[in-house]
Amino acid sequence: MSTAIKYFLATRPAFLTITIFGCLIGFVFGNLTNNPNWTINLLALAMALLAHAAGNVLNDYFDHLNGSDLINSNRVSPFTGGSRFIQLNIFQPKQIHQFGILLLLLATILGLFLCFMTTWKLLPIGILGVMLLWMYSAPPFKLMSHGVLGEIAIALSWSLVVIGFSALQSRVIDIEIIPIAIAYGLMVANILFLNQIPDISADKSSQKMTLAAQSNPKYLWIWYSSFPLCAYLLQIFAIQREFAPPQTLVTLLVTPIFWFCAFKLKNGEIDQSHLRKMIPINILGVHLYALLLCVGCILKAKVPF
Repeated sequence: MSTAIKYFLATRPAFLTITIFGCLIGFVFGNLTNNPNWTINLLALAMALLAHAAGNVLNDYFDHLNGSDLINSNRVSPFTGGSRFIQLNIFQPKQIHQFGILLLLLATILGLFLCFMTTWKLLPIGILGVMLLWMYSAPPFKLMSHGVLGEIAIALSWSLVVIGFSALQSRVIDIEIIPIAIAYGLMVANILFLNQIPDISADKSSQKMTLAAQSNPKYLWIWYSSFPLCAYLLQIFAIQREFAPPQTLVTLLVTPIFWFCAFKLKNGEIDQSHLRKMIPINILGVHLYALLLCVGCILKAKVPF
């Protein structure tokens, strides 16, 4: 395996699709014209993916420093417990740290270029996104280690992806996209929360007090259910205010997936064998939610592609 491929795999590319779908939502909801600027959109997609990859790599580095990945024997690979590239001695910690900083720098440079080419109104979104990316894993903030603050940071980060990509289409920040953006951000936070559950023991031992680590096992299902519930409530609010078309309620087709996972958690099925099935199903559910959200919007707007 070449060094380039190893670095690519260190970004945990399988998770990057969640950012692609966030960009797609912003693209579809962003007051599209018949002639979107594909070059700008592709550059923006690359920038978002670089930022997400940087976040993944830096998270691996800081989880190495706090020791949680090293002692995590209950991880559900490849979904939890990091990429393991440091623990398997594929890369040295310093290499992972430098790689994460490089990715973040590239994303920042590309973001500034996009602001120059389109509108500087995007700059605050980019600055806040970079701040959240860094504060999530790095000291002294380490939001991932402070309960629900970690989920809030993730929800805000992916909300900004949707808002930013929408603003890229119209060159204005449309407040009407915010409920839909936050709804998607909450769905992404839902992935984070469920993925934390198999890591609870290792996280507690390393003082990484995630929301799952702080929660009573009996109530994990309540926290899990709260994220999609709030997302759907925001979506309904957006429809009532005519910020989103009613056709987007097609996303309700995905709710059985979330019910299934919540039911399993309520029954105390949080061992590795059960989570190995639930985690990919939950990830699939969030992807389907994003896809159906876009389909509903397209059916209403009849946007030509």
